[in-house]
Amino acid sequence: MLGYFIGHIYKYRLSVCIQNLARAFPNLSYRDISRHRRNFYKNFGRILWENFYPNRIKLQLADSALETINWVTKQQRQTIFLLGHYGNWEVLSKLPEHTDMPVQALYKPLKNNLFNSFVYKKRTRYGARLLPATQALRILLREKQTPSITFFIADQFPGHDNGIAVNFLQQRTFMFAGAEQLAKRIDAYVGYVELKPLHKQRWEINIKIICEHAADTTDGQITRTFAHMLEESIQRDPSWWLWTHRRWK
Repeated sequence: MLGYFIGHIYKYRLSVCIQNLARAFPNLSYRDISRHRRNFYKNFGRILWENFYPNRIKLQLADSALETINWVTKQQRQTIFLLGHYGNWEVLSKLPEHTDMPVQALYKPLKNNLFNSFVYKKRTRYGARLLPATQALRILLREKQTPSITFFIADQFPGHDNGIAVNFLQQRTFMFAGAEQLAKRIDAYVGYVELKPLHKQRWEINIKIICEHAADTTDGQITRTFAHMLEESIQRDPSWWLWTHRRWK
């Protein structure tokens, strides 16, 4: 019901959603584009509803995630996990319930102090720490000897003069490169995170390795690998990506 209201009554960024889908899947019929649009708004409604009631959401680790987290914990490695706006990324704030490693994520403080305080408390209530994006490099370099897990949502539009150009969803796309630059500076283990929806209010985290030592990678390798993995996730089920984002400007 919430998704129907957002997409069909309020028509929140409806034209942006349709345009993005059509550009990403130029060979699909209008009927298929419409089906993906309807499914997206339905899933968008679910995610918003879950974020109103975070205590009810459950996060479980797939075997790949459990093995990776156990390994980086044992090796005491600085770890960076990259993800896109795919699924309910807010559920990752519950990862501290599954590991003893410090868990943190980058965020951009909101201009509205009241709303920023609300979001900050919601995202840190289970033990995660938020790092202001402008200070993240300095903090992680200072804490280089304290192994931690850091999440980056890395599919934002960085501007035409920033980031790395990749072929993503049938078009030339600039990807945020800050995570790669930081990973190379601290020689981090880097993985790709995919969130899989299970039954109502339950999510499973899967992790795929991008590299074990970021310092050994070539320029752009981490970002391009991330973009390819995210694209594979989207192609399997387009309805979970944030199509209302003005990604291609």
